[in-house]
Amino acid sequence: MATSTWRRRLIACAGALAAGAPALRALAADGTRLVNIGFAGGLGNKLLTNLSFSARDGALLAIEEANQRKIVIGGQLTRFALLPVDDQSDINFARLVANSFVSAKVAAVIGHNTTETSVATTPIYADAGIALISPTSTGRQFTSRGYKNVFQLLGHSDVTCEYLADVAANIIRAHRIALLENGTSLGSALAEGFIRNLKSQGQKIIVRDAVTPKTSDFNAALTLLKNSDPDLVFFTGGGPQIQPFLQNFQRMKLRCQLLMTGGALNSEFPHTGPYPEGAYLLTHGLPPDRRPGYADFEKAYRRRFDTSINSYTMFAYDAAGMAIEAMQKLDSADSRLVLAELHRMKYKGISGNVAFATDGSQLNPPYTLYRAEQKNWRPLKSWGG
Repeated sequence: MATSTWRRRLIACAGALAAGAPALRALAADGTRLVNIGFAGGLGNKLLTNLSFSARDGALLAIEEANQRKIVIGGQLTRFALLPVDDQSDINFARLVANSFVSAKVAAVIGHNTTETSVATTPIYADAGIALISPTSTGRQFTSRGYKNVFQLLGHSDVTCEYLADVAANIIRAHRIALLENGTSLGSALAEGFIRNLKSQGQKIIVRDAVTPKTSDFNAALTLLKNSDPDLVFFTGGGPQIQPFLQNFQRMKLRCQLLMTGGALNSEFPHTGPYPEGAYLLTHGLPPDRRPGYADFEKAYRRRFDTSINSYTMFAYDAAGMAIEAMQKLDSADSRLVLAELHRMKYKGISGNVAFATDGSQLNPPYTLYRAEQKNWRPLKSWGG
């Protein structure tokens, strides 16, 4: 990428962090202690397929509610501020954002929104002793590399693959399974784990194909899959790719079941939006009626924001809530102490009960399988939580 482009991006990053400086200085002047919490995600274009905005708003709601409680830390009235920065879901730019958060001396960071950006920034935060709490990254590699500063609120890809294989083999009861991966490291991990777990159940994939993360024309890939006459297609993709994939899937009239997960959650949830009738979606989190305090949360969120509510919204809300509760318990906003406290915490959140294993992955992460019925997602089965 051209040097001038990177310079503009760096200036934008610094400007985003500095934008709140006047207000923060005013708060410091009146004797109120200010604690900054970073939020990093793909906040460039506010598209319906971009769920980073609802994750940001979930974290912001938790911070605003904490400020209403007038929390005292270290004998001083404390106000929390969220510093949201667009990392453009780009590894190199995410590193710039991470270094900016370190310079801003944030108490913790919520993000990044992809496994790739979370993995890339982990060492930067680790060196600074800052907890990286991700409400959206699901790749196993995020928590498998020995860093003690990472916290993964969602079930990682190894766990997800166990449930996906169980759904395919024992709930959908598919026998001819086709797999399409989307060219990301998470997509590859999901593909390999899915195949491995299917094999343990005596099943196998009849055809496997791949596209790039930026593919929007799925004609060739879906033609290959259709010609293999599958009774189930599993696609590992998510985000902006979902709309064109589903359009191609329905236009080509594939007469088979469809299974997707994680990032394939649509912004119209609990309505199915572009999904065909009978599609299956394995998502993180429990159904709304099994989440304690969800009704009050939903009411407060809809009064404040116009972004959609989804599982990422609630996990981000809990991520901010955990960071703040850790500071309250410690009576300190020292980032290294907050990091250590998060490892000890057992937190009752909107997304469910949250506690972390030694490596930072969530213990007993919640999942729900939904089926598209009459244009709404109907929960079929839940695990964990």
